[in-house]
Amino acid sequence: MTIPLLLTLSPSQAHFHDAQNGTLIGTIEAGPQAITDQHFASGALSPIALERAIEWTEDRIQAARLQVPAGARLVTHAPEIRHLAEIAGLQGSTLNLRVDAVEQLFSRLVLQAFGQASPQDTLPYSPRVFASVVMLREMLHHLHFDGITIDAEVQAEGTSA
Repeated sequence: MTIPLLLTLSPSQAHFHDAQNGTLIGTIEAGPQAITDQHFASGALSPIALERAIEWTEDRIQAARLQVPAGARLVTHAPEIRHLAEIAGLQGSTLNLRVDAVEQLFSRLVLQAFGQASPQDTLPYSPRVFASVVMLREMLHHLHFDGITIDAEVQAEGTSA
């Protein structure tokens, strides 16, 4: 049985709920605004800022000790994640952003940080986008998800959009 976990984002946290009953599974103290404020506040993207953002986010994921149920799949309605899926070239009301597409976004971000991205591969120059890529990549990697489904309609009982 596949259990859908709903990822909701606040400025400083990522919350994971059982999408069927709304039960909070856990919270990671690393939301897109917190990552932006901590590592990209100057608006500059550099290799050192990127590396520190990755380490900082990994530390918070590990500290959360999130217990992901076996067979869980990740779903969200977060606009930051939808924006990443659109940057990756996906379109539609329901989008499936696979881990390989997130890794491609991350590779583009790394090249951009080192000043080696071609113009067609450059991500929007937005600290919030930088933070969202780091956050999603690290969550998928460390929590062992193969992707995330973005659906504007998905919302668990007892959670707010």
